[in-house]
Amino acid sequence: MTGKNIKDSIGVVNPHDKLIREVYSDRDNARSFLANHLPGKVLDLVEISTLEISKDSFIDKDLADYYSDILYRIMLRDGSAGFIYLLFEHKSYHDRYVHLQLLEYMVKIWRLHIKQHKGKSIRLPIVIPLLICHGRREWPEGTIRLTSILSGPVEELAGYIPDFGFELYDLLRFSDDQIKGTIMSRVLLLLFKYIFKPELRHKLPEIFFLFRTLMEKETGLQYLETVIWYLASVLDEDELSLKEIKEMAEQAISKETGNIS
Repeated sequence: MTGKNIKDSIGVVNPHDKLIREVYSDRDNARSFLANHLPGKVLDLVEISTLEISKDSFIDKDLADYYSDILYRIMLRDGSAGFIYLLFEHKSYHDRYVHLQLLEYMVKIWRLHIKQHKGKSIRLPIVIPLLICHGRREWPEGTIRLTSILSGPVEELAGYIPDFGFELYDLLRFSDDQIKGTIMSRVLLLLFKYIFKPELRHKLPEIFFLFRTLMEKETGLQYLETVIWYLASVLDEDELSLKEIKEMAEQAISKETGNIS
C-alpha cells in the first residue's frame, strides 16, 4: 500500500490521535510518561502505581481533528481519588484559548462523576490537566493560567474568577536526551517532536533503532506497523515514501525479527 493509498483509506481517522491512543492507552506507557514528566510536587501527592485508564472521552466532534484526550483515574496519597486529564494538542500553532476547552472538559468530567454517584452527596475529585503540544513553534511563556487571557482588575476580582492552570509538556522545549520513559513513549514523543521538521529524515533511523529491544516483545511488531502507518499517513510521498520508511526501519532493526508488512 502506498502512502497515498494509506491516506485515502483512513478517512476521518486522525493519525496523531490513533498513535497517541494506542501508546498511552497502555498503562505501562502512561505511568512511565507521567512519572517522568509530571512535576515533583504532583508526584509527591499521587500513587502513580494506581493509575488506570478511563474509557471516557470529552473531546467535541468538531475539535477531534485538533485534539486527542485520555482520562486517567489515580489515587492520591491522602486516600482520595483524582483524575489526570491528558490533552494532546496537534495543531501547528498556539491555541490561545485552550484554557476554555480544558475548563469545559473538566466540568464534563465532574458532571459524569456526579451522574455515576447519583443520589449520593459527594465531593468532586481533583482534575489535573496536562497538555502535550507538538506545534511548529514553542508555546508562549506566561500563558499557563486562565487569568492570562483575561482583562481588567484580575487580582482585585480574583474571588470571582475560576482561575486554574495546566501542566504543559511542549516537546520543542526538550532535548532528545530529556525525553524519558518506556521505549514506545519515547518513540511517540520523538516522532511528534520532529514530524513537522526537516530533520525528521535524519532522526528516523535513531527512532527506529529504539525498536530493537521492543521487537523482543509480543507487541513490538504491532507498534512498529502502527508507527509506519502513522508516518505514511502524515507525510507526503515527496517528503518520505512508504518504501523509504520501511527501508529505514529494516536497516535499523535486526532482520531476524521478520519482514515488515
